[in-house]
Amino acid sequence: MENDRKHILLLSSWYPNRFAPFLGNFVQRQAEILAKDFKVTVLYVVADSTISVREWNITERENLTEKIIYHPKGTHFFSRKKERDAAFLEGLQSIENVDLIHGHVLLPNCYLFLRAKNKFNCPLIITEHGSYFRKEKRKKWDLKEKFLLKLVRKNIDQLVAVSEILRQDLQVYFNTEEIIIIPNPTNTALFFPVEKSKKETFEFLHISTLDTSVKNPVGILDAIELLYDKGYTNYRFTIISDESSLELQKIAKEKGIEQLVSFVGPLHQKDLVSYYQKSDAFVLFSDYETFSIVLTEAWACGIPTITTPVGIAQRMPEYLGIEVKQKDSLGLAIALEKLLNGMEFNSNLIREYATQFSDETVLQQLKNLYQKFNG
Repeated sequence: MENDRKHILLLSSWYPNRFAPFLGNFVQRQAEILAKDFKVTVLYVVADSTISVREWNITERENLTEKIIYHPKGTHFFSRKKERDAAFLEGLQSIENVDLIHGHVLLPNCYLFLRAKNKFNCPLIITEHGSYFRKEKRKKWDLKEKFLLKLVRKNIDQLVAVSEILRQDLQVYFNTEEIIIIPNPTNTALFFPVEKSKKETFEFLHISTLDTSVKNPVGILDAIELLYDKGYTNYRFTIISDESSLELQKIAKEKGIEQLVSFVGPLHQKDLVSYYQKSDAFVLFSDYETFSIVLTEAWACGIPTITTPVGIAQRMPEYLGIEVKQKDSLGLAIALEKLLNGMEFNSNLIREYATQFSDETVLQQLKNLYQKFNG
């Protein structure tokens, strides 16, 4: 019954909004699956330099209510913080009877999570997704980030990592805390294998933000160039991104491989399915990932992956695909070549592996966690 549902307040430093429609879409996905068994309210505040008064955008669907509050940006640090805090407080005042708070991504909004915890006097669970706990990023924390993390560290009732590699990074800072792993959910009913007809052209797929500091898209183009120089032209490589690909298109043209590479996007999640399903292999060449949901989506479609050992691919079983080293474009080219020369994988085994990331599996893990705090 509706009145018997526990009320979860979901907060996040990242959430889809009118300026960044794909930001934290995996957090929104978790809110959607939680709403199958709980009453869920999402509260998210975001600055808008074009407005002078707050604007509310409220969407309601079954047991999920999303409250996105756009507020004036402010002209300096203190005015920006004042506007953000006031918008968040106004949002909190519109919410009643919270049983548990689930926050996502500590920086930069974790202090707001604490304000919600103090108001509702209920447990605070944090799921971390961010990459800023990796060694090279920790060295660059500023005083504000150090202060915020120190402030929140003592007030978290349960810290959750989305992968083992992220848990290891978190343990350096939260060394006295028990950190559990609950992965991001994947809609395995939406992403599923299809029968492929024989074709002459092999289809590779890559999906990412194309962030050159971590995703290494240029390294992928380098590997394609190496294959091209060996005479391989019997394949196509599709690259999908939410961000601009103009610079990469220019690089592909300079390398003379523009006829082999297609750039697509941005696309909503449901529109990605057909690209996965028609692909023969998925490629991830990142230097670091905390999770990488594109891998679970590819596996759910029964597609082998060529990937660096990042995120959930840190210890990838061999039957899922081929592991390559970070920044090793030659190694990537060799892996691509193996598939072009007929190396095969069992689609059913790959799909079966992906079920551990299904909505149903992740929802049950979350329910088990919440049970510890709410009875």
